[in-house]
Amino acid sequence: MEFKLYFRALQRGWWIIVFTMLLAMNFSLLVSYLTTPVYQVSSRFIVSPNAGIYDNSWDIVSSLDTLDRRSIINTYKELLASRSIYGESPEIQEIAVEELDNDYVITVVVVPDTNILKLTVEGPDPNRAVMIANAIGTQSLDAINKLYPVYNFSILDRPALPTTPIRPQTFQNAGLALLVGAIVGTGLAFSREQLQNSFEQLRQRSILDNVSSAFTRAFFERRLREEIIRNPESSLSLGLINLRGLEEVADVLPKAMADRVLLRVTETLKNELRGRDIVGRWNDNVLSVLLPSTPVNAVEGTFKRLQTYLAEPIYLDKSGDIVVNPTPCIGVVSRSQFDSSDDVIQRAETAMKQASSYETPAVIFLSKPFVFDVEDMRDE
Repeated sequence: MEFKLYFRALQRGWWIIVFTMLLAMNFSLLVSYLTTPVYQVSSRFIVSPNAGIYDNSWDIVSSLDTLDRRSIINTYKELLASRSIYGESPEIQEIAVEELDNDYVITVVVVPDTNILKLTVEGPDPNRAVMIANAIGTQSLDAINKLYPVYNFSILDRPALPTTPIRPQTFQNAGLALLVGAIVGTGLAFSREQLQNSFEQLRQRSILDNVSSAFTRAFFERRLREEIIRNPESSLSLGLINLRGLEEVADVLPKAMADRVLLRVTETLKNELRGRDIVGRWNDNVLSVLLPSTPVNAVEGTFKRLQTYLAEPIYLDKSGDIVVNPTPCIGVVSRSQFDSSDDVIQRAETAMKQASSYETPAVIFLSKPFVFDVEDMRDE
């Protein structure tokens, strides 16, 4: 059941998801377009024993064992990354210090479990990044080999000119943005559905009577006015049902049981009426029924049939000891062409009072009296 609700929410909010995905993707593409591309070049260096200064192979092996100490390879790493070493290069000196510090990132790492160093240069200009890597390598080789002649510090891989930037990665970022947009859009769709449901519940509470589940009087009168404005020439009938039996026992019957009687009567009305007919709660013991587009000659018969169903006793407990006879007294009117909503309501209340005045429950259909104009009659 919950899966169907989620699926329905996605069906109604699919456009939010698509819009969010497109918005995220376009934002990602815009950021990628405005971001300065960064290129990366790298070269590798190796530290090995200088065989030319050793007398025999055992000295070379001993030198290799000494080289296994991390302090040695880390020393080479720091020397390779030191500006005091590569800063003397003519190519490096041609670059402004601010440009070198702000636009280019130089890093040196030791390849794990090896005596190999990796130099990486990142910057906006691929040609200049290659030049910086070559200049650092050339200057460092001369300086470090003079400083430590016991080991041979040599280049293993020279830097190559990159053809594509390492960032921004336009397509990967766009794909990630689509995924994030889908997640955010789905959350927004569910949030919108939740807000709509909450709003619908609040709206239902404002137009439905909590006790009887019928429409409130304010909403009922608004629908009456809307029907008259929308279909001014269509037939329309209003009935007010006074539950006289409930009124007579209101002082002795607990409120919860009285509410149950109202609910049962409302359910009966809804079951016996058409889907477009409207049932409202007029006041404490009076219900209202609006029959739009119903022929006048069928109105009285409809309410007599309703009275038959509503007159049946309502048992409020399983044993049948507590029973209430609703005793419905119904006043019915049909709107004429020039009647306003206030006119219809006034005549319906008059008809209900007349029906309630009889000893036995009755259905009073009060038609609008034909009014003669005395002056017109004299003219004739």
